[in-house]
Amino acid sequence: MFTWNFQYVSKARLEETLTQLMLNTEKTDVLIRIHTAIHLKDEAVELAKFVKNIVPGAHIYGTSTTAVIYRGKLFRNQCVISVTMMNDAKVTTAMIPVFDPNTFMMIPGEELTNKVAECLPVKDTKLLLAFTTGKYLEISGFVNSFNDAYPNIQMIGGVAISPEAAIKNDREIGFVFDETGCYDDAILLASISGDTVESYTSCATGVETVGKDLEITDTFANCILKLDGKDAGEEYRMQVGELLDHDNTIIKLFPYAYSDKENAPFFVGFRDDLSLSEIFPREIPDFKKAFDEHPSEDVDSKRKLIRGNHYFRKGQKIKRAFIYDKKIVSDNRALFRRIENFEKAETIFGYSCLMRARLYPNCTRWELSAYEETNMCGCVTDGEIMTHNNTSTFVNCAFVVSVFGEKAETQIYNPFVFQHTDSLATDNRDLIDYLINIESEIEREKDDESLSDIREFARECEAKLFLDEGEGIANEVALNTDISIKGYDRICMIDITDSSGMKSVFSKQLIELTYRNYISNCKSFCLEKNYRIYLIDGWHIAIGTPSYKTSLNEFEEEMRALQQILFESSREYIAIVPLFCLIDGCTLGNIDSSYYSARVEMMKKNIQFYVTSPLLNQLDEESIREKYHMVNVVNYAIAHDKVIPYFQGIYDNKKNKITHYESLMRLEDEEGKIYYPDGFLDVARSFGHLYDSLSKTMISKVFEIFKDSKETSVSINMGIRDIKNPEITEFIYDFMASVKHPENFVFEILENEDIDGYDVLVAFVDRIHALGGMISIDDFGSGYSNLQHLMSIHSDFIKIDGSIIRQCCESDESERLVALIAGWKDISSREVSIVAEYVENKGIQEKMTRFGIDYSQGYLFSKPSQEVEIVKNN
Repeated sequence: MFTWNFQYVSKARLEETLTQLMLNTEKTDVLIRIHTAIHLKDEAVELAKFVKNIVPGAHIYGTSTTAVIYRGKLFRNQCVISVTMMNDAKVTTAMIPVFDPNTFMMIPGEELTNKVAECLPVKDTKLLLAFTTGKYLEISGFVNSFNDAYPNIQMIGGVAISPEAAIKNDREIGFVFDETGCYDDAILLASISGDTVESYTSCATGVETVGKDLEITDTFANCILKLDGKDAGEEYRMQVGELLDHDNTIIKLFPYAYSDKENAPFFVGFRDDLSLSEIFPREIPDFKKAFDEHPSEDVDSKRKLIRGNHYFRKGQKIKRAFIYDKKIVSDNRALFRRIENFEKAETIFGYSCLMRARLYPNCTRWELSAYEETNMCGCVTDGEIMTHNNTSTFVNCAFVVSVFGEKAETQIYNPFVFQHTDSLATDNRDLIDYLINIESEIEREKDDESLSDIREFARECEAKLFLDEGEGIANEVALNTDISIKGYDRICMIDITDSSGMKSVFSKQLIELTYRNYISNCKSFCLEKNYRIYLIDGWHIAIGTPSYKTSLNEFEEEMRALQQILFESSREYIAIVPLFCLIDGCTLGNIDSSYYSARVEMMKKNIQFYVTSPLLNQLDEESIREKYHMVNVVNYAIAHDKVIPYFQGIYDNKKNKITHYESLMRLEDEEGKIYYPDGFLDVARSFGHLYDSLSKTMISKVFEIFKDSKETSVSINMGIRDIKNPEITEFIYDFMASVKHPENFVFEILENEDIDGYDVLVAFVDRIHALGGMISIDDFGSGYSNLQHLMSIHSDFIKIDGSIIRQCCESDESERLVALIAGWKDISSREVSIVAEYVENKGIQEKMTRFGIDYSQGYLFSKPSQEVEIVKNN
């Protein structure tokens, strides 16, 4: 057996490659898999026919996808072709309809299993590759039925998803194809059989189950109606908490898993604004059956509903679950060891879930990289068929792998990826944010018994995410979270000199005894002083506190006291030399550099205690308290939907009316007090994540308000951090691609951050223009960088800095500068409009009119308000 993989470039190159392989299908069976993210249905069939014409006896097996897996990497907008030439093994393929041609109903799993057995040599099959589409909701039932009937056959495959080029036509329904045609209502199968064939198939999910078993007691099509006899939608809402009311995207954090297959996750969607009759058209036979089975069900009222991408079986028991980085690493280690030790590793199939790539992008890239030197080939799916411990199951969000062959063969693997897992923790960010918000809710409502399930769930999640499994104390993830979210900005790093050298002198038992005493002393001290302790790695620990709780002098004094305790030793322990580095003013951005710099200084000076601060300007205690008060305000506003868009009208000096608005962010605290950007934006920026959450929320709300606007336009402020944030820019691009009047949205480039490279900025501007939107340069005239903006990017609006406009009636210099900018517009070849801000009186406005300024913004015409007049589409 031999496998060649290559990316599709052109038909000419494909023909050349296949001809060079000299495939002899008269002597051996050949399987040619085509996974495409670039071809539409007709194009895919044409490609299959083209391949079949070059290799007439080959078995063609094609699926659509959004991205292909090729040599341990994901590639979007590509097509990959995998050619496997067998020795003695046999390949049998079949395309079987999954809907009854007479009743138009989905074929049940047991019946489809029988049809498969009629088409394929199931008695001799070692590995079965199976792909269908999202239309076939009986996929889970089929996999279970086939596994029961043929437990010795390993299965791999999944649900084909539409390539991005076809999403607008086919939505999320993908297709399977061969040289005979393209189908979204069939299952495509490839059986690999023969006495010489051996295979190993398994998976990595990273799923961790929590809580008790829940029995599915009623279903409606692919909806779970009841769990343990209770309304499933209501129960889900109670389990996740009130955050679901503000952001239903958090459901992606919490799959379920089957109780008897705890590594087998599946996701559900949550809706509370639709009825069963709105979701399921009665004219579709399968759905009509569901209505007939529920004659007394209220199908017309809107209700809370959870729905999966396949049918569920009554009586199945499931558990709540979550996925996190450490479990993903653990699962991949186990998977890798088995694959690495498999003897007949001639060919590797690999498939990963679209949901996995979206939710855990770092983990997905990392786990694939272990196979970057192998012939692994596959694609992204919308659900996977996995085999684990000889049991096949249909799941979501898994990485599934099959390795097989006819004779001994070793591939080149990359085990070193397991030494580099630090970056994977960033994929936990959304889950960590949820837990932080839940903790705030629990703290506010301590006596609310309805929160008991949420409290229990949060504690179990935190036990896995925030605690070191060996020592039971907080880990580095918890430290990073406390620094970025809770304001822990005084951190003392503690390590032991030459801890590795102990191994050459002392026994393992004595080293372990000393280590336990070291950890115990630190834990006891922190418990007494009400500090947080974190285990970073080995002997390296950290102790933290917010600066508004403990003065720097007090913290330093107590850390010196702890160092003295650790210095003291008795005969039963090894004498250790602890190094203390106290960092004041910690952020995620400076803690590593501050620590490493401090260690260098400590080595130079041969000292064991060092205090450092990355802050150039030390704040007094009152300022620090105010800073963390503002952190609490920002967190409250994000969690309770109190990020409020205000709008200031902009007056069109030619039409003599307000035609445009600038959106301005405000926050409201729990007492109803309104906060302005100059009070909270700098604090939010210093914490990074808080700013990102504010910005995304603000943009989303402005989009929602103006999405149907026909004539009224709006400006949205964008800093360079926003433009560098792919989550924000992709959200903007998706909205702009679908809104009816993209020309009504102006993105105003702010001057409050240094721009370290114009490539990203120019790319953003070009993309916005391509989508029909507009660009404005803010605060023009305030510095040299504005001129660089003007030269580097194409802007539609220039907003003159308010400090210039305010002074134009008193300062000849300011007046001449306004005249200069207005004059530049007249001689420029660009079509650009000039906006003057801070137009506060008639005297300023008269000058703006005289200079031919296009728009005026200021209190003379409009004060910022939540109210806005919009002319909407009919």
